[in-house]
Parts: sequence; C-alpha cells; structure tokens
Amino acid sequence: MIDKIGTMALIAALVACLGLAGALWWQSSDMDRLEDDNARLERNANVMAGQIDLARQSAAVAAAHAQRERDLNAKASATIEAIRNLQLGECADAPLDPDLADLLGRRDVPAED
Repeated sequence: MIDKIGTMALIAALVACLGLAGALWWQSSDMDRLEDDNARLERNANVMAGQIDLARQSAAVAAAHAQRERDLNAKASATIEAIRNLQLGECADAPLDPDLADLLGRRDVPAED
C-alpha cells in the first residue's frame, strides 16, 4: 500500500513538474512576443518623435514664409502709397499707362484711343 501511495505521489509530482514546465514554456513564448511588441512600439515611438520634430521645423519654416510675405506686402503697400502721394505738378492729370493703373489698383483709367 505504501508502495502504491509512493508511486502515486511520484506520478503526481511528475505531472505537476510537467505542468509547471509547460506553463513556463508558455510564459517564455509569451515573454518573447511581448518583448518583440515592446521593441516595435519603441521603434514607432522614435519614428513619431522624429515626425514631431519635422512638423515643428515645418511650422517654423511656414511661419518664416508667412512673416516674409507680410513684410513684402507691407513694403509693397508703402511703395504704392508713396507713388500715389507723389506731387506731380502739371503731370498730375496725364493719363496713366493701363498696366501701371492696374498695379496701383486704379482700373477706372480710360484707355487711350
């Protein structure tokens, strides 16, 4: 009877050891999958950080272009206003060239016949 109980205990211990080995093997493969996922996510995070830096640089370039356009527009407006305010004396009533009139925003100048 003791031999039978001892044999059963050894079989139970062997089954428990096999069960634990299977669980460890399953956890090991799960850990490998999780490590691969973690490496992939870290690469994605690095790529996204690079994209964020590029977006910031693009925004800075766009802001610089917009500022340049505003500066050019202000300078052109000042030049046009200076031309409009010229004291021309006798020449003030002379007809303007149609292209120049268009540039100055005065499209109501009659065309020359």
